[in-house]
Amino acid sequence: MNDEQASASSESGGVESTQLVQLHDEAAAAAATPDLRERVRELTARALHERRVSLSDLREVVSAITTGVGSGLTARGGEMKDGLKQAVSGLDDAVGSAAQAASYALQEAAERGKAFKDNELKDSLEQLRDLEAQIVDTLKQTAKQSGGQLKDELESLSEHLKHSGTRTGEQVREAMQQLASGVKAGSAAGRAGLSESASTATERLSQAASGILAALSESLKRQSERLRS
Repeated sequence: MNDEQASASSESGGVESTQLVQLHDEAAAAAATPDLRERVRELTARALHERRVSLSDLREVVSAITTGVGSGLTARGGEMKDGLKQAVSGLDDAVGSAAQAASYALQEAAERGKAFKDNELKDSLEQLRDLEAQIVDTLKQTAKQSGGQLKDELESLSEHLKHSGTRTGEQVREAMQQLASGVKAGSAAGRAGLSESASTATERLSQAASGILAALSESLKRQSERLRS
């Protein structure tokens, strides 16, 4: 990771620069392994869990890992296009799983009757909604800060994912559908013996998820129409 990227990350108040440097170096080392996709998946998952990096810090994690892999491939003369594709797939796998886990946590909290604060549900769901865009935008931004083949391949990858979508995006849409379907479960909660607070919280979560899902569906529809035109 170059000084400019590390400085920007440090000033953003997110992940500590020492963590980002370590992520970068570990990703560079992973570039020498035959199972690059799995190594990056493990590295990303560990960053999101063991190091307590939140999904809101995803941009910094994506940048550190992709530049690290790029550095490693450059130093070892590895195939940049295939290597970066594997790395981004591994990163996408890990973020998609984290998004699904976050949605389960919200569902469980609602079923326990958690009293969500104003906008807490909306903010949490919108954070999940935006994960795919964060991945794509960060690849594009990292490309601008890079040079040579790394720049070209990251630009190509970001453009491809912008149109084809990511596993993370699929996982988020599935999670929203599951949460939205909880309206029926919430309505039946009283009959199932759950508390009134649990029923109310579940229904609030489901309604919020339904709104996010409707917006996602509309966005995908517009994107599809643009591609056909």
